[in-house]
Amino acid sequence: MTRGSTTPPLPCRPVSDVRLPDDFRLRPVRRADRSFLLTLYGSVRAPELRGCAWPESRKQAFIADQFRLQQAHYLAAYPAADYWVIDRGPATEPIGRLSLDRSRRAWHVIELSLLPEERGNGRGSAMIRWVQGMAEAEAAESVALYVASENVGALRLYTRSGFGRLPSRFPTHAFLRWAPPRASGTV
Repeated sequence: MTRGSTTPPLPCRPVSDVRLPDDFRLRPVRRADRSFLLTLYGSVRAPELRGCAWPESRKQAFIADQFRLQQAHYLAAYPAADYWVIDRGPATEPIGRLSLDRSRRAWHVIELSLLPEERGNGRGSAMIRWVQGMAEAEAAESVALYVASENVGALRLYTRSGFGRLPSRFPTHAFLRWAPPRASGTV
């Protein structure tokens, strides 16, 4: 990887035979995905910029800069993680992103993001169930993640999926953890 690059190293580790939700495909992020990933990131950050009086050009520059910083942080903090684009349909159109660090027994979901039109219809739940099934199949100790405290929809999704809230190191984010049944004795 070249210095300053925000493209994750390839290839990703093989995944277990846990079946993805119908019509979904995961593939490693490629340089050609940058525009899609920037659009996706902008859609995630859009709610916090709605009340901002900045001109649209400044908002777009802010989003681009924050995206660049986020990608650099992810690659530095999670160099062994899998960085996937979620494609859907026979045309394999990109609809989201899943970044997952499986390098330790305690897995970490770095990011699960879907385009706005793909949210709220069970696709996020299906992806979380897939991660949980894979964690169980690969004998992971747990799956943990951080969610922005004001992201009520995501908090509901993870709570419904069996994640429990634990103390967080960050005042702006909730820390959630799930353990496979055989690792904890409970769901």
